[in-house]
Amino acid sequence: MVPDRSGARLGARALSHSDALSEPRRPPVAAERTIFHVDIDAFFAAAERSANPDLIGKLLIIGGTGGRGVVACASYEVRPFGVRSAMPISRALRLCPNALVMSSSHGLYGKISKSFMAILRDYTPDVQVMSVDEAYMDMTGTEALYGPSEKAAQIIKNRVREELKLTVSIGIAPSRLIAKIASDERKPDGMFTVSPGDEAAYLAPMPVRKLPGIGPIAAEKLGRLGIHTLGQLAVFPEGPLRREMGNQSARLIERARGIDGSELASGGGAKSISAETTFHEDSSDRAFLEQTIKELAETVGRRLRRAGKHARSVSLKLRYHDFTTLTRHNTPQVSFDGDGRIHEIATALLDATLKQRNSPVRLIGVGVENLTEPAAQLSLLDSFVAEDSALSSTLDRIRDRFGDDSVSRGSS
Repeated sequence: MVPDRSGARLGARALSHSDALSEPRRPPVAAERTIFHVDIDAFFAAAERSANPDLIGKLLIIGGTGGRGVVACASYEVRPFGVRSAMPISRALRLCPNALVMSSSHGLYGKISKSFMAILRDYTPDVQVMSVDEAYMDMTGTEALYGPSEKAAQIIKNRVREELKLTVSIGIAPSRLIAKIASDERKPDGMFTVSPGDEAAYLAPMPVRKLPGIGPIAAEKLGRLGIHTLGQLAVFPEGPLRREMGNQSARLIERARGIDGSELASGGGAKSISAETTFHEDSSDRAFLEQTIKELAETVGRRLRRAGKHARSVSLKLRYHDFTTLTRHNTPQVSFDGDGRIHEIATALLDATLKQRNSPVRLIGVGVENLTEPAAQLSLLDSFVAEDSALSSTLDRIRDRFGDDSVSRGSS
């Protein structure tokens, strides 16, 4: 039997546990989907080890090696010491002095990621890339080709291990939401299935922070209402919840019940990605405008990485109080996908634009254009681009798991 957290783990099972569960289940709804969430274990560290087997088993930290560097990836060997992603390297070395710190090899990661996604697309065309090391697969209706879901997942795991020398963890469920949570159950090199009809019972004993999108601030608000588990959230009256959580309350209750009808975004030939915001009051405050650019850069960068692309150009749009609009572009030498690079270029464009016209701003927008496939190689001169990309991908994963307010990128 699968370990029972508070007696509410109906139908959730690991591949190695085939015992039938006798608890009643609701009838499955029509057109049940089969979604895989496939996640490479400790990707950056594993990629370095695939290229250099001498690193296997060593205390390994991937990240910036400068005085202000942060951990982009902590190997499983250093995690018992308390080392975690996005932690300053200096603190990580205090916790684990014998760890080996290596700079990110962005070209290597991009090459492996491309091969990884190609493997996944051999089994279904419906693959949504979430970052360099994780993706969703819609495997609905593939049983005739590959057998039951667990067998198909094992085929994928075996192939990734054989061809890329990497291990992956796979969550299998009727929705993206549950599959993502399930992929964490048996890390590393694990597999976990949540059967249709058992989503709510699977989630019920979990702390609210397990729900993607609930960060520390949201969890604190829920705690004030006496809501500490997803089971409590699932049955909480919407009215009182709305007073504390606002318009997202109904959606939170749905997700706590395991209801998620979101579709995979598996394609798309977008040539640009952008985000913009209109201020309640026009502003000429330079610090406020730059902070807004930073937030927009993070939004655009996240979308860029989810598309599995790099960009060659950054654009900045300013609309003034009289509705005059100015747009500037900059095309650096090296393609990029990191938030820091987008922020850096957009801020330089802001300075240039304000020199041309320093008037109150009504709207500000940031975009990336000329999207390309990730560069296969980066020169040593591009170390900032590589480290920025690695850090941005790490922050994506933290925010996806713990909420947008769970971590903040410091100013450069």
